[in-house]
Amino acid sequence: MRTVGLGIIGLGTVGTGVVKILHSRRAGITERVGGEVRVERFCDKVVSSKPELGIRAGTVSRDYRELLADPKVDVIVELVGGYEPARSIILEALKAGKHVVTANKAVLAKHWDEIIGSAQKAGRLVYFEAAVGGGIPVIQGLNEGLAANRIRRIVGILNGTTNFILSKMSEEGLAFDEALKLAQASGFAESDPTFDVQGIDSAHKLAVLSSIAYGGWVKLSDVYTEGITHVNPLDLELARREFGYGLKLLGISAEHDGLIEARVHPAFLPLSHPFTTVKNEYNAIEIVGDASGDVIFYGKGAGQMPAASAVVSDVIFLARQVIEGTAGKLPTVTYDEHKKLRILDRKDFLSKYYLRFTTKDKPGVLSKISGILGEEGVSISSVYQPMVADRESQRPKSVKGRPRTDPHAAHILLTTHSAPEGHIQKAVQEIDRLPTACAKTVCIRIEEP
Repeated sequence: MRTVGLGIIGLGTVGTGVVKILHSRRAGITERVGGEVRVERFCDKVVSSKPELGIRAGTVSRDYRELLADPKVDVIVELVGGYEPARSIILEALKAGKHVVTANKAVLAKHWDEIIGSAQKAGRLVYFEAAVGGGIPVIQGLNEGLAANRIRRIVGILNGTTNFILSKMSEEGLAFDEALKLAQASGFAESDPTFDVQGIDSAHKLAVLSSIAYGGWVKLSDVYTEGITHVNPLDLELARREFGYGLKLLGISAEHDGLIEARVHPAFLPLSHPFTTVKNEYNAIEIVGDASGDVIFYGKGAGQMPAASAVVSDVIFLARQVIEGTAGKLPTVTYDEHKKLRILDRKDFLSKYYLRFTTKDKPGVLSKISGILGEEGVSISSVYQPMVADRESQRPKSVKGRPRTDPHAAHILLTTHSAPEGHIQKAVQEIDRLPTACAKTVCIRIEEP
């Protein structure tokens, strides 16, 4: 029976999960592959052995190059994360004639052209299902299941940490700092959550999905990125109660007459939208094809076993091709290094908006605000101004020494019809300069089907 040898680099949470599945599903994997999948070598900076998983000291190296030089290793499984040494590991593995499975969305987003281009030139494959959506088979669904389609639009909840935080802020009225601490205590957030809460993790994933969808390289710098650290529970409550909206951090990309739109930011959705029921660590991705229409993928976007499930699935598909002698004859994804995608400028993004103005409680303020919006071609959809008692009940308490809202200030809430972002930003800047303005305008996009 033919054997496909694996070299696993990184024995952290996901790496350990991969070993568990390879052991527990050994017979089923052999049947699917048509040969045996065997882990020949491991590499880790900390772990020297894990006897309970069959990882013996003699098979674990601290130098990944030893795995690349081993002729028994056909596939390198890179699970170290980050930009480096992940990039070097992948590129050197391809140069050494190895195929690669990775769960690393960051390195793919930042070095897509180099990694995918190198794989094509070397006649080797790079599989990366676990890079987006954990156990959700969205990469295979987009790359193969929807291959007959021209992809029009991708919208997704792509980060479980921020989704957990926003769920707690919406349901329990927690401030951002409180919800973050709860996420960390519950194991849903890292001690340094910057990549998650600033939207960078979601931007990595959106860049990968968009690069597959549009056949070129959507760079990380092409993705407008905004996180959730500024989100106020007051806006979550008011938008839900008065307009019927719930808030999610969304990754959105679309193709408009040859221009690619790519953005990550918080956005309100109608409570009837299926994404508003996606809670905590779960992810959901909607892909719209010209033939298929809209298709939604849903499941756990993080965690040891969901991510390990995706990695082992990649190993199975790749190992089958190695056994059949077809691995590398066709590339994993369609990519033309000479194709340069044109990116839509942020000022031309079209969206509806939720605006909360904090102003002095004087006559004529609303008409002045409406006039400035009208001058920029922004049409108002609805208006709500809380009564004095209502404003007091909704006024947020001070958090970590930040003062409460001025007790003499009034909130004015507006939602707009679709408008270019450049027009909205120009109007808001002018409104914030008015002598009646007491705080910067809260501006949150609204996404509707």
